[in-house]
Amino acid sequence: MRIALLGATGVAGRALLPLFKRRGHALRAAARSADAARLLTNAGVEAVVCDILDPASLAPLLRDCDAVINLATAIPKAGSAATWEGNDRVRVEGTANLLAACARSGVARLVQQSVAMLHCVDDSRAQTEQDPIEGYGAVRTAALLEEAVMVTTLDWRIARGGLFYGPGTGREQAWSAEIADPAFRIPGDGTIWYSPVHVGDFARALVCITEHPQARQAYIICDDAPMQLNDL
Repeated sequence: MRIALLGATGVAGRALLPLFKRRGHALRAAARSADAARLLTNAGVEAVVCDILDPASLAPLLRDCDAVINLATAIPKAGSAATWEGNDRVRVEGTANLLAACARSGVARLVQQSVAMLHCVDDSRAQTEQDPIEGYGAVRTAALLEEAVMVTTLDWRIARGGLFYGPGTGREQAWSAEIADPAFRIPGDGTIWYSPVHVGDFARALVCITEHPQARQAYIICDDAPMQLNDL
C-alpha cells in the first residue's frame, strides 16, 4: 500500500515508520517544517511539508495514497506554556480537515488515533470495552473526533491507545524522578486504574489495524492487563 502518515515525527510515528518500511509499504510522511522534512528524507521516507490545520496543504500528502494514518497531536509538554486548546483544535478542526481531504483525494482507508481513556466511567474497577464512552476533560475532544470519523463512509479504523511508555516518551524517567523525590506521595489511596502501553507495541498494533481487512470498528491498544497506581 501507499500510506500517508501524519504525526510521523512524534513518539508513535517514529516507532511506526521502520515497521511499515520493513513490510514493503510505500510511505509519505507529513512534516510541519522544511527541517523536519529533511530529517524524514534523510531517513529514507518521502516527506511533504503540510499542516493538518491547513486544508489546502493536505492534498499533496494524500495524492495517490491507499490509506492515511492520523497520529497528529499537540499535547502540551510539562513545563511548557502550551495549553490543551491546541490539541483540541488538532483533534476537532484538524480531523475535519483531514476527512474532507480524504473525500477530495479519494483515499478510502483511515486509521485514526484515539485514547483508551474514553472508557472511564467508574474508577473503582478496571474498565472494559463494553463500558460506555465518556468524553470529559482533556479527552472530551477525542470523543468528538471519533464521532466525526464514524459517521463518514470511509473504511475507518480507530486505535484507542493507553498511556504511552518506552523509548522517546520520557515516561519512565518521569516516574523515577517522582519517586526519588522525598516529598513524593501517591495521590489518594493509590487505587485508581491505569492502562499503559509500550510505544513499540502500539506501533505494531497500528500495522495490524492498517493491514487488517475488517474495518469500521475501534480497537483498544493496551498492555495485557490494567494496573492500579499502587502497583505501578
